[in-house]
Order: sequence, then structure tokens, then C-alpha cells
Amino acid sequence: MTPETFISLASGLAMVKAHTVMGAVRLAVHGKTFATVGWPEVGWAVIRLHPSDQAELLPLSQALAREPGRRGKKGVTLVHLLQVSEAVANRALIAAWRHAQGAPVALAKAS
Repeated sequence: MTPETFISLASGLAMVKAHTVMGAVRLAVHGKTFATVGWPEVGWAVIRLHPSDQAELLPLSQALAREPGRRGKKGVTLVHLLQVSEAVANRALIAAWRHAQGAPVALAKAS
């Protein structure tokens, strides 16, 4: 998947705004960033999931990995864009978007 495709998927969710910051594209809903494309480097993205959503999504694809350290334990997840399928990326983006809005955790039922 290209960074542009990932951004397009995220931008298709309601009320998402994209901002470029230092070469990376931050995707936010209600002013809360839920995904950043181009970080930690080109070809990657990082999303903020609820830890329970992260636990459910990580086994679906080797393209997803918990960020090392405390942030990873809190749901920060790395996405290798070249390896992730559109279906997994979409599911992860929806979960991150919902989490940014403070929506109840119900990933399995929402997808």
C-alpha cells in the first residue's frame, strides 16, 4: 500500500483532517491525532489504538507491530505500509479513529 492510499482510506472517515508536519501527514478527528503517515520514517505509519484493539489486530498481519516501550503498551502501533493489506489497514484505521473520539471499544462488532 502506498502512503497516499493509506491517507485516502483515513480521509474517507467522517470529520478527518490531514495536516503535514515536518514531512509527515497527521490525521486527526476532533483535533485528536489518530494516525501519522511517514513516521517513524518513509514507508511507515503509526496509529493510536486502544490496547484491546491492538491485541486483536496484531495477529492479523506481520505489517503491524507494537511500538517498543511504554507507548506501545498503551496502544501505539507501527504499520509497515508496503506489507499491510487494504482490509487490515482499514480495520486498524477505523479502530484508531474510534479510539480518538473516545468511542467504546467494540472492534470485532464494528468491522
